[in-house]
This record gives sequence, structure tokens and C-alpha cells, in this order.
Amino acid sequence: MNSDSNKKERVETGHFQTELHRHYTKLNKPLQAMSGALLAQCKEADDIKGCIKPDQGGDTSPNAQLESVILKAEQTLPQKVLTLRQAEQSERSFCTTHKLIDKSVQPNAVISMLWISVCVFIDAAVNSSFLYNAHMVSGPFAALLTSFLISLTNVTLSVSAGYFIGRFLSYGSNSADPEAQEFRAVRNRAKWQCRVFIGVMAFFILTVGLVRSMGSLDRVAHSLAHYGQLLATPESVFLVLLTICITVFSYHKGRTGFTHPYGDYSTYQQSVAAARDDLYRFYDELVEEIEEICADSEDDAEVRVTAQSKTAKQYHKKVTECHQAYRELQEAIRAAENEFSASVARLINSQSVLEGKNLAIPGDLLAPFAFTNIAAIKLPDSHEPSHPSASRSLLAKEKAAVLKRLSDLFKRVLQS
Repeated sequence: MNSDSNKKERVETGHFQTELHRHYTKLNKPLQAMSGALLAQCKEADDIKGCIKPDQGGDTSPNAQLESVILKAEQTLPQKVLTLRQAEQSERSFCTTHKLIDKSVQPNAVISMLWISVCVFIDAAVNSSFLYNAHMVSGPFAALLTSFLISLTNVTLSVSAGYFIGRFLSYGSNSADPEAQEFRAVRNRAKWQCRVFIGVMAFFILTVGLVRSMGSLDRVAHSLAHYGQLLATPESVFLVLLTICITVFSYHKGRTGFTHPYGDYSTYQQSVAAARDDLYRFYDELVEEIEEICADSEDDAEVRVTAQSKTAKQYHKKVTECHQAYRELQEAIRAAENEFSASVARLINSQSVLEGKNLAIPGDLLAPFAFTNIAAIKLPDSHEPSHPSASRSLLAKEKAAVLKRLSDLFKRVLQS
């Protein structure tokens, strides 16, 4: 009798489980579909995240390039400083040998050229006026052209004589042994060259005066009578005096307007200036190279951030969709659990009415019908890319440190 009762109870329990499984399956299918869609979204998010490269700020640091600049500075700066020291030593030795005191002359070649050009045009204008008024040329343009050629010849010869001859007339005269062969030979050469120059210019100036006094280029002849006629012609005397003034001024500018007026000293001045300019130019180039390296590194960092910004936005959008779908899945699970509980209650009530007694649900009967395992899904993590300002700040510190090292090295080399 007891065995039939137990058998009947098992049949009723089996029927009850069948109904529960039917309701569970009905509610579980939509949840599984939502779970599968969520897993697919998570997979897409992981795939997008794989396209985002990790922050490689340490790998892209320009430390290696900056160190190469410092190494180049350590190798080259001492050599350039040595070249400057040698040039300064040679310059001091020259000054000591020649007892040169005034070393501060630094003429402006541009200003000198402007003064010389003014002289050329003043002389040409005056000459052209006299030539045209004397009817020795066909017109104003011919007068100006002829006078310009005369004036240019005069100024060119005078400037050249001042530069190549005048600076060497007193060469070595203040030295400890002014009669030394090396000094006397230079002075003697300059003296006979100066005599030749004076003779040539005297002939040239007298010829210009005679052209004006004779009134023709064909009738010019150097004789006492013609010189007397020249002195009797005020215009010719004025031209001679003006040409002499232009000659003297041009000679002075040629001697003092371009380099130091003492012969050969300008060579030592220029070598010192060139060595100093080369040293400081090399230092400026190192500074510019450091700035360019840091600027390129900063640009590369910004390019990387810009290139990955679109991918990062897509990833964040997909992460947001995953979290939204997960919340919807949890709400659907809670609704399914409520509906399943209501279905279980209805089945118990129906079974109790049929049997005429209150039935209790066995403790392990509902264990297989859980929905919570559906939500056991690992959601993608949010990704926070490195901010460009952080890398810029680090790069600025590296740049300042390297520039300070370079400056300290430069000061140390100069003081050595």
C-alpha cells in the first residue's frame, strides 16, 4: 500500500517537474538569446580594444637621441674651443710682436661702400656738367656716362691703393726690431708701390684737367704751356682739386673703411671672429637640434593620440552598449524569475486542489531551474588613454634637463 502511494507521489512529482521545465524553457529561450547577443557585443568590444595600442610613452621617449646630441657636444665643443684659443693666441702674439695698441677698430664695410658710392656720383655729376657745358660730348647721357667712367676709375684705383698699399706703409715700424728683414721688405714694397700710385694718379688728374682746359680729347698734351693754360682755366682747376679730394678720401676709405688699417692684423681678427662665430653657431645648432627632437617627439605623440581617438570612441561606444544590454538582461532575468515563481505558485495551487490538501514544494525541486547563471558574463573594462598633456609635461622636463646639461658643458669647456 505504501509502495503504491510513493509511486503515485513520484508520478505526480514527475508531472510537476515536466510542467516546471516547460515554463522554464519558455522563459529561458529569450534570456539565452539576449545573453548570446550580449556575448557577441562583448566580443566586438574586445576586438576593437585589440586595435588600440598600449601607451608606449616610455618606448618613444627621445632620450637616446638627446644623449647622442650631448655626446656630440662633448666630442666637438672642446675642439672648437681649442681652435678659438689658438686663434686668440696667434692674435695676441701678432700684437706683441708689432706692439699694436689700437685693436678696437671694427669698420662697417657697408657704410664705407655707401660713402664711396656718394663720392663716385658727386664726381661724375660735376664732371658731366663741365663736359656738357663745354660741348665736348654729344648729349647729357654721353656726358654722364663719360664722367661716371672717369670717376669710377679714380675711386677704384684710390680705394685699391689704400687697401693694398696704405695699410703696409708703416708695417713693423713699432716692433722691437723695425729693421728686421721681414718688416723692411714689406715697407719697401709698399713705398715703391705708393710712388707708382701717386705718379699714375697725378697723370690721371692732370689729364682730366687738361681735357677741360683744352676743350677736346684730341688736343690733350702734357707740357708746361698746357699746364699754364690749365691753371688759367677756373673750371679745370676746380676739377683737379675736386678729383684730388675724391682721391684722398677714397684712399683713406680703402685703408680704414673695410678692415683694420694695420696690414695683416685684420687676418688675425677675422680668424678669431670666425672661430668664435663657429663655436657659438655650433652651440646654437645643438640647441636647435634638441628643440627639433623634442618637437618631433611631441608631434609623434599627438599623431598617435589622434590616430587612436576614433578607435577609442568606437570602443567606449561598444562598452556602453554592452553595459546597457547587461542591464536589460538583468531586468529580463528578474521578470522571468517573477513569472516563473508565479507559474510555480499556480501549479502548486492546482495540484493542491486536485489532491484536496496543501502541498509543499520539495527543497531541491526548483534547484535546476535557476536563471542567475545566464548573467554570468564578464563585461569589457573601460579604457582610459593617456592624456597628451602628461607626455608633454614629461617631455618638457627632459628637454629642460638636457638643455641645462648642454649649457653646463659649454660653460665648463669655455672655462677650461
